[in-house]
Amino acid sequence: MNAIQDVLIYEYQVSRKEFSEMYAILIYLMALMSFLILVLVVMQPAKQQDALSLFSGDNSSALFSNQRRKGIGSLLQYLTGIIGVAWVILGIVLTYLSK
Repeated sequence: MNAIQDVLIYEYQVSRKEFSEMYAILIYLMALMSFLILVLVVMQPAKQQDALSLFSGDNSSALFSNQRRKGIGSLLQYLTGIIGVAWVILGIVLTYLSK
């Protein structure tokens, strides 16, 4: 067992069975967060016009300007970022626990 797992078992008095159950719950949480990220990305409004203006050479493109999103687009972008960061952190934790 890894040193981190030994610390978890020693400090929190967690049995190996409880540890494996906790690990399984974290794996399911990772899968749920992956699905949520996919759904949130698909729900976001398309930036098709901005991407097309990159190739057409249109200098009036708003792709790199400081426009703020409003409404549901802003909320979806915020939630995607938050869940994405939590997904990466959970992935790092699961990597350390799996050793």
